[in-house]
Amino acid sequence: MERDTEMLERIAALEQEVRSLKTEVQQLKQHVKIEQVEVAPVKKEPVKPFDRKKLPVPDTVAVPKEDPIPKKEKRSLEELFTRALPRIFTVILVLGVLWGLKLVSDYGFLSDSIKIIAGFVLSIGLGACAYYMEKKKKGSRVVALSLYGGAFIVGILTTAAGAILYDVLSLYVALVFALIYIVYGVFISYVKGNEALTALVVFTSLLLPYLLEYMQFSGVIIGIFVVLLFAVVQVVILKHTQRRALYIGTAFSVLALAVVSIFHDERLVFFAFAIIAVFSLFLLSFLRLYSSNSKLHASLLFTFTVIILSLINGILSQEETPLLIALVLFFAIVAGALYIVFKRADRLMIDMFGTLSAIVLLNIITQLNISSEMSLLLMIVVAFGGMVVAVKHAILFMKWVKGITFSVLAFFVLMFYEVEPFSSLKHLNIVLVIAMLVVLYKVLLQYKAAPVEEKKRLFKLEDIYPCLLYLVALLYVWKLDWAYMPQHYTTFLAFSVIAFAFAAVLVIKRGIVGKFLPWLATGVYGFAGLVLLSTVWVDDQAVLVAIIVRILYFAILWAIVADAWEQGWIYKNYKTFFSQNTEKLTIASMIISIIWIFSITNFMNFHDLINWSSAVILNTVFIFIIACFSLFLAAKRSYSNLKMVGIGLLFFGIIKMIFFDLSELDILIRSISFIIIGAIGLVISNKLLGKGKDE
Repeated sequence: MERDTEMLERIAALEQEVRSLKTEVQQLKQHVKIEQVEVAPVKKEPVKPFDRKKLPVPDTVAVPKEDPIPKKEKRSLEELFTRALPRIFTVILVLGVLWGLKLVSDYGFLSDSIKIIAGFVLSIGLGACAYYMEKKKKGSRVVALSLYGGAFIVGILTTAAGAILYDVLSLYVALVFALIYIVYGVFISYVKGNEALTALVVFTSLLLPYLLEYMQFSGVIIGIFVVLLFAVVQVVILKHTQRRALYIGTAFSVLALAVVSIFHDERLVFFAFAIIAVFSLFLLSFLRLYSSNSKLHASLLFTFTVIILSLINGILSQEETPLLIALVLFFAIVAGALYIVFKRADRLMIDMFGTLSAIVLLNIITQLNISSEMSLLLMIVVAFGGMVVAVKHAILFMKWVKGITFSVLAFFVLMFYEVEPFSSLKHLNIVLVIAMLVVLYKVLLQYKAAPVEEKKRLFKLEDIYPCLLYLVALLYVWKLDWAYMPQHYTTFLAFSVIAFAFAAVLVIKRGIVGKFLPWLATGVYGFAGLVLLSTVWVDDQAVLVAIIVRILYFAILWAIVADAWEQGWIYKNYKTFFSQNTEKLTIASMIISIIWIFSITNFMNFHDLINWSSAVILNTVFIFIIACFSLFLAAKRSYSNLKMVGIGLLFFGIIKMIFFDLSELDILIRSISFIIIGAIGLVISNKLLGKGKDE
């Protein structure tokens, strides 16, 4: 007891010293001077449990406070709806006024001139009201911006109505008014810096090309106007960082050029290059506004580029030389953007522009010898390239769009394209689709999303995708078989590939083949085996091949059984299954082997390779051989069920020999077969009785 008390006292003293040292270290770190306090002598008292919470903390210790990280402002749904109300009511107001003017016009109260004047007065009034609200700081800024936009819309619509519908304004006066309103809209957008207002101005301003078309202006002038308007708007977009306005402006500018080009067949080359000019301006603004690793903007960039590239191909489809020049220019622009993002070391953009450059380059190559197969190949490459980039950088929208497109195109190619002739583009498409599927699987494995613990999935990518590759490979082999194998050898190549593929799937590691592929390969192997069992008639030239294929299936089955007994590669891959089912697998293999031998001998007899007596003898001999083998294996591991099967096969062989073979064989063959089988039976009996005696 005294020794225990002494140890407790020492522990208490050590704890007191540790507390003192911790306090001194904390004071030194905070650069605080604290007077030294003498440590009271340790008294021999009962030891109390140590409580860290009761340690004295000096009042002079200052804990540094970190500045909170400013969070991005998130507006609630109610606030977003409230901010949208002024714009909605402005549109309602404009529509109400227009319908009111129409109603008044229908009743003949106002002339066309008065209606147009009233429209301009309303436009000016809305702008003045917005200016007054800002000047006097009355009302909401959102309402004021909506009124500025409403003034612009009313002015443009009134100008168009006065020139086209009512013929009140001359076309050139209407053009001047429209230009004035466009200048006003761009100016307001620049000053106010509101993205919704900028998008509205761009959209409404691009109605002017249709007025110019109505005025029968030259297509060159209309195209130049659209490009200049888009270039001027870039000043507003870049100043206020308005990405959505950039996308809206690009979409409607390209749409305006495409629509107007329909009415000017002789100017198609000009409109194609005008679209390229718009795309160049779009890229310049995009590269300046792009924020690093923005997957949404990267997806939109890819979509815009592919659409514009397709549009150029469509416009210049009949102009071979201009189309080639346009594509080379387009490639130079995309390659220049690739160089810029390479300097920035932006991995996402490097992959994106690299993929787009390859697509444009492939498009250029196809112009040298264009065909429907080459066009389809281009579409597949475009979809595949976009999908790989989307998977690599986890761009959800782009991944779904390109994935669906690639799946549809790949299914069409695999199902309806043929492999004959061998050097055709259709065959090349099939091979490339299969290669793309393999590459895509590797990309999906490398860049797949991290597993989410909360979500327990029934199956994974590694389980489903190998099955798809297996089926696609079998389909391709089947096409090759029917195209290039002689008719009397048809399907035997496919049967052989099924057998070897089954063996390969079992040998390859489980992590590569997944969970479902072994079962799928087993099912296909079993179905092919049943087809071989039930097929007797084949061409005379294919008899030897048919026998070899049947022996191949027999050999693979017993190779799997042997591997299970020797605990080889297949056993290690499927250790749980084979460790519990080795005996059952062996019994099933014995029974299948007997049926298989009966099938082969019947097949050989049908094609006059052996006579009926030889077939009967071979069947019986193989029954006794398999029975002996069963008993040998059963004795090796003490499998009782396997032993019973062996004994049952022996009795089955004896019954067959007595009640069937006697009537089918002549006396010489009967004598020889009975001697051989009897000798085998005596050896087996001796082994069984000897083993039982020893036990």
